[in-house]
Amino acid sequence: MSQSQVYIGRQPILDSHKQLFAYELRFHQGMNPNNHSVEETEALINKVQTDIGFQAVVGSYPSMLHMPSSLLTPDSIPELNSDHLLVLEVSTHILKNVEVLKNLKSLKTPGYRFLLDDYLGDEAGEKLATITGFAKIKLRRFNTIELRKHVANLHSKGIKVIADMVDTEEQFEHFKQMGFDYFLGYFFTSPIVVNGQKLSGNKLNLLQLLTKVNAVESGFDELSEIISQDVGLSHKLLTAINNPANDIPVKVEKVSDGLRYMGLKRLKFWVNLLLLSSKDDVPVELLTTSLLNAKFCELMAEQSGFSAQKESFFLAGMLSNLDAYFKAPIREVLEALPLSESLNAALISKQGDIGEVLQILKVMQNNTENAENLTFKTLNIVQISNNFLSASAWAQQAYTS
Repeated sequence: MSQSQVYIGRQPILDSHKQLFAYELRFHQGMNPNNHSVEETEALINKVQTDIGFQAVVGSYPSMLHMPSSLLTPDSIPELNSDHLLVLEVSTHILKNVEVLKNLKSLKTPGYRFLLDDYLGDEAGEKLATITGFAKIKLRRFNTIELRKHVANLHSKGIKVIADMVDTEEQFEHFKQMGFDYFLGYFFTSPIVVNGQKLSGNKLNLLQLLTKVNAVESGFDELSEIISQDVGLSHKLLTAINNPANDIPVKVEKVSDGLRYMGLKRLKFWVNLLLLSSKDDVPVELLTTSLLNAKFCELMAEQSGFSAQKESFFLAGMLSNLDAYFKAPIREVLEALPLSESLNAALISKQGDIGEVLQILKVMQNNTENAENLTFKTLNIVQISNNFLSASAWAQQAYTS
């Protein structure tokens, strides 16, 4: 890959209740994420705005934007709705750049807010903290005593503190007790699990329903049977079908009519979505992430010669976070589902082509800064990143619809 290629990573930022607060959009390039080609970055911003739209990628949630310092100008910043909260990430090295400081002063008037990236507690950080409302701390840089000191110091200045590089739910609980306000990453997809703990009857029932919905031979009769057993599900499904975003010409009053206008595949998707959303003990962002995963895998299949298998890719993405929904090891959860051996191998051990895409997805979500060498068949990191952003936008739209 040419080192001039720039790609974008997107990560959720959750609050202490695991509710989505914002999304971070971060530009990366080659072997050195801080050495961006300004022209390449500007070209990518224009392409994303034209093809997808940054607003579609983040929805109504605030955006934390990390981009080259030289592009922190009103003309270069990605376009979002006028009332959208946009927080610009700045690093202490800008203190040595008079031009960038002038740009920041011009941005403060329109109402942009600032975040101090990679707070170190040094003199430069203290000086820059005076203009920021947020500060991000890389957890691995400090021990527990130092972290508590930095959080207390920033709080005393009225600054909200973001824990960066939170990898697991266990770490989330630890740093939450330490006083951090927000948490960056996909830690909510790596839950605390208890090996050997049997799934409850309700969870097994949900798994069985998911199995019936996604079985290849499952048709409308099977879906009707599942939906008819739950009045609430039927109501939610009709509400979803009648959403204006679906552009259906008439009001659908029976699920059977929904099949006529939406088709079996799309109807299965909505049932999947509503079944997973029925669980009330998981963060909403987990559902959005499952949708993102499904669409990402489907896009990768379509663009790499696996179009005939795209439904299997989609299903694998949808099911890839089942351990987080059920707080049980993925192998144990999948034992309750009669999936094919190849799909099980992909989900459990990341084997085969589907497994390779799931592994790529994991890197895009948890380790984007080191993703520059990712490839899949003929796709490079720029194409992979574009698929990830497209899937993010699709997931936002699908969930709000």
